[in-house]
Amino acid sequence: MKETRTLRMSFFDEGGKPWTLTISNPNENVGIDDVKSVSNNITSNRLVKGKVGFVKTFNGAAIVTRKEAPIQ
Repeated sequence: MKETRTLRMSFFDEGGKPWTLTISNPNENVGIDDVKSVSNNITSNRLVKGKVGFVKTFNGAAIVTRKEAPIQ
């Protein structure tokens, strides 16, 4: 059985439109402080444009785990 992990970070742009950053294979011990540090860097330095202006507001994060198993 194959298992994959993805870190999904949610933001809003200047127009209030949602924007998501997805990172494959995050560190096993990634914590909220790490995520907030990255999100602060993205928002305060205006590094990414969304649909309506720059990504402005961090809206949370989640680890998504996916398991893949063959059908027998």
